[in-house]
Amino acid sequence: MDYLFGALGLFVLGVLTMFLPKRLELGAHYSGMLLAAGASMLVLIFSLGILATGMTVSPLVFGRYSLMVDTWSAAFLLITGLSGAAVSIYGIGYGKGYLGQRIRLLSGLWNLFILSMVLVIVAGDAFTFILSWEVMALVSFLLVNHESEKKEVVYAAYQYMVMTHLGTAAILVAFYLLGSASEDFSFAAMAANTLDTPMRHIVFASAFIGFALKSGLMPLHVWLPNAHPAAPSHVSALMSGVMLKVAVYGFGRFMFWFLDCSTFAYGLIVMGVGLVSAFLGVLYASMEKDMKRILAYSSVENMGIIYTAFGCGMLLTATEKGSMAFIAFTAVLVHSLSHSMMKCLLFMGAGSVLHATGTKNIEQLGALASRMPLTAFFTLIGAMSLASLPFTSGLVGEWMTLQSVITLAWQADAQEMRVFVILAFILMGLTGALALGCFVRLYGVTFLGRRRSSLVLKAHEMPASMLIGMGLEAVLILFFGILPAPMVGFMQNALTGGVIIMPMENIFGVFWAGNGSFSIYSPLILAILAVFIGGILWFTLSGKKCFVEQEETWNCGTVPTRREQYSATGFSKPLRRAFDFILNPQRKRVYLKKNHEYFGRQQEYHLHIPDQFSELLYKPVEHFVVRSADTMRALQQGSVRLYIGYTMIAMIAVLIWGVM
Repeated sequence: MDYLFGALGLFVLGVLTMFLPKRLELGAHYSGMLLAAGASMLVLIFSLGILATGMTVSPLVFGRYSLMVDTWSAAFLLITGLSGAAVSIYGIGYGKGYLGQRIRLLSGLWNLFILSMVLVIVAGDAFTFILSWEVMALVSFLLVNHESEKKEVVYAAYQYMVMTHLGTAAILVAFYLLGSASEDFSFAAMAANTLDTPMRHIVFASAFIGFALKSGLMPLHVWLPNAHPAAPSHVSALMSGVMLKVAVYGFGRFMFWFLDCSTFAYGLIVMGVGLVSAFLGVLYASMEKDMKRILAYSSVENMGIIYTAFGCGMLLTATEKGSMAFIAFTAVLVHSLSHSMMKCLLFMGAGSVLHATGTKNIEQLGALASRMPLTAFFTLIGAMSLASLPFTSGLVGEWMTLQSVITLAWQADAQEMRVFVILAFILMGLTGALALGCFVRLYGVTFLGRRRSSLVLKAHEMPASMLIGMGLEAVLILFFGILPAPMVGFMQNALTGGVIIMPMENIFGVFWAGNGSFSIYSPLILAILAVFIGGILWFTLSGKKCFVEQEETWNCGTVPTRREQYSATGFSKPLRRAFDFILNPQRKRVYLKKNHEYFGRQQEYHLHIPDQFSELLYKPVEHFVVRSADTMRALQQGSVRLYIGYTMIAMIAVLIWGVM
């Protein structure tokens, strides 16, 4: 626990940097981010020690509050420490852009944000969990609202605040009902709860709604596509890469310790919601033009994949196939770690593009690879991983999820279950294909082709700290994609609490075999891959145009211009036409003044794709609440006599009720 307490102490020191004098704001920023990086490294080392030995730290009680660490906690401490360290290093350079704009507050809240997530993961009772969860929610709200001078930022921040507190209320209900059937509110006592079946269903529904909302699952995702673009990019990276996984931790804690993981209906609900979220998330991501909104909807997709694996594991447990369920639950942890790395990398890449060009709109970008070669290379690795291409960590978790679904198909006895699995295959296949197209579109329009606006001319490569942060995540994505054994082994250990049986001298000779096992292969393959990647880097950095001859593309006798490139909107049009019944796009043409009598009018074409859940569910509820509030306002007239009349009516009603 020494490493953990040391990390907590460094985080507290980082929080205190916000109180340094304004003349030292740059020093406060550097100190805060370095302290956050150091503390995150200590959390990472501590988690690796827990996972390597499989030990459980006995609860440490401080009055009503307690801390507890087991292997399930350690898996998410690993995610928090790894991404927290990399993004904190990145934030050293990126945060300088907020110099003179409350930069001390930004760095101090950054430390408090990571600290609150660590405390949620190591909480040993409901009080500590809820308190830390509320601090996490409040601090993340303040970070999202950092640029509060922008109207859209304030709207996004308060929408996030309302939604996250609805989720907190649901989690509070679940904890209260569990505690009412337990000796006390410690996790150990609640694990031995005496809930009856109807009450257990209510606890499951409350917990799933609360954690699904924080995870961004549809239809509870509406805060996520708005909050991520509003927040500073390194904050978006940590929210998507770590905070969403904290919700997975909480849901797993409920299902594995407090509730029955083998209830068939629970698994069906979790897997169904995960599948729908994965498919619709990537579909909406393929329509967006804002880089950070694309990545936000991609987070909805990947959280859907994680919950699909979780639900599949629950269904396999219900069919008494525990060994196969173990693969599914391992996929949950593996893909959580992998998604944390690749989403942090891509949000850092999006922040670098915004830092260099001043825009997040990919329609105004293009040809950035020649001006930002390292950023382009690192972003390419993240995009490949999110598309689940070979030799990246993104393939490992999704492949294990697919293996679990295949196993579920083999074990399905009822015809209805086979139909459900067939639909699951269709949705997973569409999700994978759409993800590939989505990130080809994102990367190609942003970094390749010809520039689409003059904003690209001022682009430049990022400072060293930002490149180091991105480079760390990129290296790990490739390492765990080529050698997944360490990652899979640690996450299996998080489920079993056992010791990893793998000599260190064999780690670099292990490769994922595709059949659920590991196979030894020649180090020659690693050497070939190293030479290949090194060659790409050398050609990229040297600027050599080897094997390239530039010629004008034939264009019916005219010289092609930048405006004739595929736009992001044009790239996604076939997909938009195919799923028009889901997306319901809103098109608008605006005719401008006619400049020449022999030519037609100029016109502007506007396309808007509304989020159907927001349009059909949340906006009607919002309008109903506003109308109800207007109606209730008539009751509050400021008249003392009227209020006395209300009191008398209430007293008479109470007396009548008492007599009855």
